[in-house]
Amino acid sequence: MSSVTSARRRPLQALARAASWHRRKLAVVAAIAAVLTGISAAAPEGPAMITVVTARDQLAGGTVLSASDLRADPVVAADVPEGVVTDPDELLGKTLAAPVARNQMLTLLATTTTRGTVRPGHVIAPLRLADAAQVALLQPGDVVDVLAANSEAEQAAVIAAGARVVTVPEVQQDRAGPGADDALVLLDVDDQTATALAQAAAAATLSIIWR
Repeated sequence: MSSVTSARRRPLQALARAASWHRRKLAVVAAIAAVLTGISAAAPEGPAMITVVTARDQLAGGTVLSASDLRADPVVAADVPEGVVTDPDELLGKTLAAPVARNQMLTLLATTTTRGTVRPGHVIAPLRLADAAQVALLQPGDVVDVLAANSEAEQAAVIAAGARVVTVPEVQQDRAGPGADDALVLLDVDDQTATALAQAAAAATLSIIWR
């Protein structure tokens, strides 16, 4: 073989060796990619998530909900109670039937069944009555008088006349300890009546009569 022919073949051989080397590198990269793809496919997926509406801060019963009171949080779907609200617009303008904690997931049951807000100059006052059976007869929109009686008074006194029932929140029936038989009702009253109700609740037994 002539020296000229050998010289011509050397670059071709070098090129062939380089191509072979690059093919081996590409094969290794492809194999690693295949392994990583298999691992990713075999890895279990995370838990299913859902976005729910929660209270941005602690809110008092009677709060008329606005956008600043609410936020949307992603949570594990398995931890979501039935009826939880997923669209904040469903709650805007509704009134809370009872206090809620910060970050608490909200349902429509947390709001009153009546539409609109309280009258100007009025507030929604929580009233706890000793007779839960009596409270069970109340309906939103009922108008009642609230009576207060204590051991020192000869007769009960009317401390709230013509109060409108906003709602009767559902409460747990398995509470233990004193007061386990009482029940809560929310009333639409003016500021002064709300104060009188709070003071009477600390010193007297409260009851209602229908108008």
